[in-house]
Amino acid sequence: MLIEKNTLDENNIITLKLSSGEEIIGKFIREDETSYLMEKPLMLAMSQKGVGMAPVLMTVNPESKIKIQKHAVMILANSDEDIAKQYIYQTTGIQPVTSSILGV
Repeated sequence: MLIEKNTLDENNIITLKLSSGEEIIGKFIREDETSYLMEKPLMLAMSQKGVGMAPVLMTVNPESKIKIQKHAVMILANSDEDIAKQYIYQTTGIQPVTSSILGV
């Protein structure tokens, strides 16, 4: 498994690539010896409008925290900043502030 050198701090938005091919984005809560705990996990899915985000589990409350077994993960990394902002917007309805808005 490839692990990016960046630290995985609680509440970071991370991306997992599973050995089955799915790509999952979610809020990192914590890890233990065998699993990662994520909140509001979404997977990338194709739609008529292009790539979108859909619930990982359709029959589970979208607010749930889920464990993903480490043996199923091929790649783990902090998500791209723009993708993380889109994830936050989709899961909270809050549009994150960008530096260009502030003129910085």
